[in-house]
Amino acid sequence: MENKNCYLQEDENYLRDWLKQAEQLARDIHINAREEGVLAIFTIGSTTKIRQNLHPFLTPLRRITHGFIGGAVVFSQTQAVLLSARIDGLVDNILVDAEKKLGITIGVDYSVLEYFGLTPPTEKPKARVFVEMGNLSSACLNYIKKSTFYEYKPNDITVEAIWHFLANHLRTFSGRKITIIGCGNIGFKLALKLVECGAHVELVRRDMSKGMLMANVINITKPASTIAIAHYNSNPLQASLFSDILLGCTDGTPAITWEMIQSMKPGGIVIDVGKGSVYKEVIQRAVKHNIPIIRCDISSAIDGLIATMQRNKEIVEQEMGRREIEDSIFVVSGGYIGFEGDIIVDNYRHPHRIIGVANGMGDMKEKLSRKEQERLAILEDKINQKEPALMQVVSS
Repeated sequence: MENKNCYLQEDENYLRDWLKQAEQLARDIHINAREEGVLAIFTIGSTTKIRQNLHPFLTPLRRITHGFIGGAVVFSQTQAVLLSARIDGLVDNILVDAEKKLGITIGVDYSVLEYFGLTPPTEKPKARVFVEMGNLSSACLNYIKKSTFYEYKPNDITVEAIWHFLANHLRTFSGRKITIIGCGNIGFKLALKLVECGAHVELVRRDMSKGMLMANVINITKPASTIAIAHYNSNPLQASLFSDILLGCTDGTPAITWEMIQSMKPGGIVIDVGKGSVYKEVIQRAVKHNIPIIRCDISSAIDGLIATMQRNKEIVEQEMGRREIEDSIFVVSGGYIGFEGDIIVDNYRHPHRIIGVANGMGDMKEKLSRKEQERLAILEDKINQKEPALMQVVSS
């Protein structure tokens, strides 16, 4: 069979069995979601922690506030395309990793697509590869037609989950010392958020030049009034000294030692962000000494993501717009920037609450003219009387 664009050799036998398991996972998600009347969600993600055999794997089915969710981690665009085609229509939403990770094998193996009965996209590639390096979402979009397609950023979800966990645990970040072992994408984003909140952050990275550069960028970017700083330290043990929190953000390579944990403040905790940042024997020793080592749980952040997606869709489709209530009285809502004098309400289709008067530049006016005050009074009277003409549903 001719391979028009072979950039990888997929294990077709493994993929066949894995796709069956993925389809069953999607069906299980669907069944559970329908029983409770909630959303069925499937994620397709990637990671820079490359497995030697490049075999994709599934993530567990979980119950979150807005529904049931499960997914898969893939290592090539071919794997992502096959999975998208297999589960399309079985779940409500398919969330695909939008981050362009270099670890993803580039190009789509056309012979594998044909082996699984898929027709390659008809559009002509702009380059020798199917889509840009590491781009899962563009590859998947062509094969997701029935389920709702969303892009999402797993690394940002992880950052949000850790930040909220620390906010609950520490109560306040000011004056805290937090050490980040392995400052890559996630570690850098966390460091910036933590410094902005008043925590002193120690960055540990093997590449000294990049580590120092990251610390400098954070210190330049943070608000001028923020006293806390980021500091690069090439010595992990020294960086851990008197830390309140030790964050392991390596790519799965063990780096946190027992000596580093012992050097922390009493009551300090270790969070394994990168899954594998702490040596196995160190974890066993910490458990015996009642020192908590916590694996990052992103469930809360996923809930927040789904809630934001759903709410944003409602706003865009139902609440964002402008219309004329009666002669010279216009209402706007949902973030729509109105003209000067437009009345900002909670929902332009059927307003129940007046928020203010637009200044024509995306903000509200502080001082109103007599004419604007009169328009406000007219609209408020109409809302209080619940006039049918005012409350009518306006088609998009």
